[in-house]
Amino acid sequence: MKRLFYIECSGQIWRDIALLCQQKADWEPILWTASHDQRGAVLKVFPNVSFVAGPDAALGLQHENSIWRIFPPSVEMLTALAPAESIALHMMDRMDPGCGGGFPHDARRRHWHSLLAWWNAAIDNLQPDQIIFSIAPHVVFDYALLAVARYRKIPTVMFERLGLPGWVFPMADYETGSPALRSALTPAATSGDLEEMPEAFRIWLERSLGGGEAVPANFQKKLERYRLRKDQSLPSLSRSIVHELKRAVVLFLRNGFQPAPNSYLRSAHWPHERAGPLETLTSRISGVFAKRKLIRLHDKLARQPDAGDDYVFLALHYQPERATVPMGGVFGDQLLIVDTLVAALPAGWKLYVKEHPWQLQPFGRGEVQRSAEFYNRLRRHPQVVLIPRGEETKALVRGAKAVATVTGSVGWDALCARIPVLLFGAAWYRDCPGAYSVVAIADLKAEFQLIRGGKRPTVEGVRRFCHALAKVCVPGVLEPELESADHVSHSEASANMAKVLLERPSDAP
Repeated sequence: MKRLFYIECSGQIWRDIALLCQQKADWEPILWTASHDQRGAVLKVFPNVSFVAGPDAALGLQHENSIWRIFPPSVEMLTALAPAESIALHMMDRMDPGCGGGFPHDARRRHWHSLLAWWNAAIDNLQPDQIIFSIAPHVVFDYALLAVARYRKIPTVMFERLGLPGWVFPMADYETGSPALRSALTPAATSGDLEEMPEAFRIWLERSLGGGEAVPANFQKKLERYRLRKDQSLPSLSRSIVHELKRAVVLFLRNGFQPAPNSYLRSAHWPHERAGPLETLTSRISGVFAKRKLIRLHDKLARQPDAGDDYVFLALHYQPERATVPMGGVFGDQLLIVDTLVAALPAGWKLYVKEHPWQLQPFGRGEVQRSAEFYNRLRRHPQVVLIPRGEETKALVRGAKAVATVTGSVGWDALCARIPVLLFGAAWYRDCPGAYSVVAIADLKAEFQLIRGGKRPTVEGVRRFCHALAKVCVPGVLEPELESADHVSHSEASANMAKVLLERPSDAP
């Protein structure tokens, strides 16, 4: 029997995957995390599993009822995991009700230690043989578990989605990526007829090369859910306030005066407890006004692009999100990306920076990772041009000498348009010819010289990458409630994802 943790595995599809693995290979789920409303369904199928609600795990609430003896993390562990600590503390921004004032640094550090201690105890007591993450960690507790698993050399596996909705591929972790994909990308492995690709891949590839945008499946659903446009236009203040009040009423009717069970927001008044309805509403209303104040500053600082400029285009990411933290590592701080690019830019080149269209939208928590200092810092560099929110992103990509991003779909759009891409994170297309992963300023300067000399991605390189990608992908859905992938058969997806897990060696990188 193989003992498994299933982490952030919500929805019927994940229960079916685990059941297939149990039936075919005696894989026994021993711990499961998902949203609160999944508890009954998971325990019905796997009555002996230890179920922990993900939001509770993020806040550390499960510690209070733990039956295990929990020891603080050792000096050796904390030293080994020091690089992960800074990223984890950054991830905790999404838990802060006060834009930095509600969850101070000391409290975050203690929370990190507490998470490490609990997951170390869970591993000691449950002895998992492997840990399955539905997707790259992004709600702090799962990142802590991944860090402990690495430290203790426990095999992990997670899936990643791509620009083609309904297809996923496995990997040990987001930093390592997929060695199978890199092997499939060798010239010998890609010499076959590209017509061997599944029809969905061929259609997607031709659409991408023809200028189609690669909006991620989860963002597509958000567009529909919040009735948003893909441009930078914002709802009125009154609509924003009404939206928050309606949201608060719905949550009150559902939960009364109790905190919303699926909220990650940490109370500033009762440490380690979830924020209640009034504190949550106050935080969100304050956020609406904070974002509108930031919009006015942004628009004051922005200026129109100049048709004569040679420029690198940096499309900022929405934050807080996993796309930058943890998947960007140290470059989750996007000002560090700006500083790095400016330090390496060829003489006379500009850096065009455009804000993410949803960063200051009222539905999110974008105010926790933007500030007046953020935008003012951009303008301190004479080479940096903050582009108006309404400028067309596609035109900015097409006119750029290179496009910089952490993991964004704008990078894939650029590759398909034969524009060089400078990557600052673990993007799903990182292995595509023409994508350059930035590590050092000196190397980036050398890459800029190659770009000035005419280095560009090729259509053939993109085709080869898609051919290789198709070999390692299977039909699948990672977060059914968040992804626009209704065309994917539930049974086909669960069967294929289970098959991939079962056939993958437990120690595969």
